[in-house]
Amino acid sequence: MVNTALEDAGTEILIALKRARDFDELKTALVKKISMIDDFRLGNEVIIDIGNYQIASKQIRYLEDILLDYGFHLKEIISTGGGSDRRESNMVDDYNENFLSMMPDYENTVMICRHLRSGQKVFVEGNIVILGDINPGAEVIAGGNILVMGSIKGMAHAGAFGDESALIAALRLKPTQLRIASHFTRAPDEEFIAIERPEMARIKTGKVVIEKLKI
Repeated sequence: MVNTALEDAGTEILIALKRARDFDELKTALVKKISMIDDFRLGNEVIIDIGNYQIASKQIRYLEDILLDYGFHLKEIISTGGGSDRRESNMVDDYNENFLSMMPDYENTVMICRHLRSGQKVFVEGNIVILGDINPGAEVIAGGNILVMGSIKGMAHAGAFGDESALIAALRLKPTQLRIASHFTRAPDEEFIAIERPEMARIKTGKVVIEKLKI
């Protein structure tokens, strides 16, 4: 099954297993990653990205059984086949070198090419790039960094597994809440003037700070 865009859903947990060289590695990696995200309990539907690996029907059923053991259901298997997964992000090349040098490295990056509406949640264990807006009431949680080529008006949580070096960047930051690891900041209760410029959030001296982003 080939799919390059995530479907609209209330909660999407995407697990990337693209480095697996055989089915044994695929199974081991799935168990490891599903164990890591089990505590979040965002939902029970999982999308698995297996990259170029070709999988048989019997093997899919085996993966389904693994997920069921943890209380999850398999929603979809994504296979790029030819190795041209356009969700892999080259968009960050537009950011300045100083910004890139600060970003912690994660083995996978997921790209979503749409706006996220109120009530939608997306969870990935690595980086996420969104070509659109995170609207009020929508939530994005990433184990790595979050880059939004639009506005963050909902909730964004980077470094979800405790990485305080993770970053959040957007063309427009108007969030209801930003989280990095266990630190968070909220929008002020009073009305404020939104700054129409790219900004970046990161941890400094134990709190989330927002800085101008040069691009």
